[in-house]
Amino acid sequence: MKNKNYTLHPVETYNLVMKIRKEKKCGVKKIKRYLNNFGIDIVDGTIKGWIYRNKKPFVLKIIKQISKNSKKLTQEKAYILGTLCGDGYVSTDYRIGLSVCDKEFADYFQHCLEKIYGIKCSRTVRKIKYTPFCENPKPQYIVSLVSKLVVKDLQRYSESFKTKEWKVPIQIRESPKEIQAGFIKGLADSEGSARYRKGHSEVSICSGNVFSLKIIKNLLRDTFDITSYFGDNGNGVSVIGIGNYISLEKFYNEIGFIIKRKQDNLRKSLLSYKRKGIRRYSENFKFQAMDLLNQGFKHREIAKLLETSHSNIYDWEKSHFQKFLP
Repeated sequence: MKNKNYTLHPVETYNLVMKIRKEKKCGVKKIKRYLNNFGIDIVDGTIKGWIYRNKKPFVLKIIKQISKNSKKLTQEKAYILGTLCGDGYVSTDYRIGLSVCDKEFADYFQHCLEKIYGIKCSRTVRKIKYTPFCENPKPQYIVSLVSKLVVKDLQRYSESFKTKEWKVPIQIRESPKEIQAGFIKGLADSEGSARYRKGHSEVSICSGNVFSLKIIKNLLRDTFDITSYFGDNGNGVSVIGIGNYISLEKFYNEIGFIIKRKQDNLRKSLLSYKRKGIRRYSENFKFQAMDLLNQGFKHREIAKLLETSHSNIYDWEKSHFQKFLP
């Protein structure tokens, strides 16, 4: 007869499940039937995690102690914070996680978490099935860590990491350049892109959080001397765009991407500028561009008139060719 009032501590439930699994050598459904004899009802996913993926009860993970040096704000911790403002997440069960299709992104996020807090992350790979809507599915690399102490430490910098609520922590804004670069890199890996089209290259970072994105724009300007514009993508999502050669080069050298395909796109863009851009034009050509600028023409207007990239106009304006301007 089933005892409907019988309950077990989560650790005891786990031990019972593993005992049944070992002695009866049965799967999820039979284990659930055995548990029902004790009035215990847990979801299939929990049992699957225990018997197939070596997961442990939540209460065993949540009390793990973190490294004594974890309070220090480093470039790796700044990267974690930036990633959580984008693709990363913090859930209500004190779980920090990331699920992405770029392996090196997941690798580095895991490296940063384990280095800072001294706790081993769980790591899984989810294979995405082919569908008519997804002809070239990529596997998802999933990193997660459950720890109340880690979450509480991260919440010292921002109470929430949700899209409309995340903030650029004051600790980041007051930190040296390399710490700020770590935060922006994490955000750019999550929400950024590097595109190259003929005559125009651009790095963009987007977010639904207008206020915080404007602070990022200010950091790019004040700390890295990177020129950018602020706009939206037409769908109500705010965007920071970086389009001139000098600023793209600074972004590449001082911030960059962990994601290889994005960093490679940016590198190819810079090489194309060097091959087809600044070094290609004579001083007379540059003087003509600066003269038009002095007459009040806009950078993009000049670029169309002279059949060149508007990024070149920005670069020449900042270079020694400014001496031609009164």
